[in-house]
Amino acid sequence: MRKYILALGALIACQSYAHTPENKPHNTWSKLTTPTQGEAEPIGSYSNGCLSGAKSLSATGVGYVDMRRYRGRYYGHPKLINFIHQLGENTDKLHGKKHLIGDLSQARGGKMNFGHSSHQVGLDVDVWMQTVDKNAEINPMRDMQTIVDKVGMRIVDGGIDKATRDALYFSANHNDVARIFVNPVVKWNLCQTEQNTQWLQKLRPWWGHDQHFHVRLTCPENAPNCKNQNPPPQGDGCNADLYNWVDEQSGLITGRIKPKAKTAKKRKPKVLPYQCNYLKYSIIPFD
Repeated sequence: MRKYILALGALIACQSYAHTPENKPHNTWSKLTTPTQGEAEPIGSYSNGCLSGAKSLSATGVGYVDMRRYRGRYYGHPKLINFIHQLGENTDKLHGKKHLIGDLSQARGGKMNFGHSSHQVGLDVDVWMQTVDKNAEINPMRDMQTIVDKVGMRIVDGGIDKATRDALYFSANHNDVARIFVNPVVKWNLCQTEQNTQWLQKLRPWWGHDQHFHVRLTCPENAPNCKNQNPPPQGDGCNADLYNWVDEQSGLITGRIKPKAKTAKKRKPKVLPYQCNYLKYSIIPFD
């Protein structure tokens, strides 16, 4: 038992804490800045889980720069880290450009203290809609910029740039990608401009996502405690339902459409997988 004493006081004293991002108070998970050791394993679902054995994304690599690292959200399953490298290498090769990478997951996954309900198991990554020249100097603290005129229901500045379009295409055709969240206007634009729209199936409309696209990977095959999301519906999704998303977004902003009255629904509280409770305070081995 002496070999596996949980020295809670020492753990708290020695634990390295992240900077408080955006002046938001930490939660239990955002305080943890060191991953656990051992084999990587996503545990639970994308919006209710954690990550064991996380790997960190390097600050820079071929075809990408990781942004706002003070948030401490540059960890993921090796499958996600590999995907980002592959995406960057593809964009560098095709366009001589690099991606600006946003949030992955925290050191042990878990619920973030602001900004996301998902990104909890190391299989989600935000990729900014802007690409920059591979040799460009980047301020890692810069803000994202929207590419969507939500009221006008169009893409600004003449459309989605080629490098970003090709990154979406690469991601949608990647075997490990489950879905890609984009603003409804982004998908609607691609529905109008692509000759072959079958690859758009994995692109799912969602509010926000006008400054970045959100790539979600499937659970690894050797991860029995990871819960996949149901696959997207068949078809390209270029239909009346998609246009309703686009129109509603515009109408809600202008007041043409009134928000639907919210009815109070009793939801069962999420039960965190029991394995995640151990990750909050990992046992320190002593010689």
